Amino acid sequence: MILSDTFLNYLTTGFIVFLGLFIALWISLIIWAYRDMRLRSRDLFARVLTITVVTLLPIIGILIYLILRPSETLAEAFERSLLEEALLQEIEKKSSCPGCSRHVENRWQICPYCHVRLKRNCVSCGELVEMQWAICPYCASEQPVEVSGVDRESDRFELDTDDQALLYDEEESTNWTISD
Repeated sequence: MILSDTFLNYLTTGFIVFLGLFIALWISLIIWAYRDMRLRSRDLFARVLTITVVTLLPIIGILIYLILRPSETLAEAFERSLLEEALLQEIEKKSSCPGCSRHVENRWQICPYCHVRLKRNCVSCGELVEMQWAICPYCASEQPVEVSGVDRESDRFELDTDDQALLYDEEESTNWTISD
């Protein structure tokens, strides 16, 4: 059976249209893969490798890329790192005792675990102020430099309990002494 010229023309035209659509799809997949890789990695080698694989292996290359590409974009990784940083700051906001490193509340004056003095009352307004503050942030009155319980020169905390004093030296955090 001999194919007619009209049928051959339709077949050739259909093949050219199919080939044109295939090439357009192939080029669009190359561009998409490059843009997607640009969103997922800053590595120039990874971008070039992506273009090479998708270009040399038209259909299989895009499947290989989809399997091997990074799971998250740079924006997602940045957002995740911001979230982690925010969570770390939230954790760090929680006060800890300088003596035993246990969690203490902001209103506590003394650590209930190791009896280290954490805060003191302002001499003017009575609000709780940090031990190292020289001025009250509530009433702006100056605080005495020498406060019972803190020796500022040696960063030494002490708490008088009846006849004993519990001493903690920050320079040597393992040295606890009980003195009479």
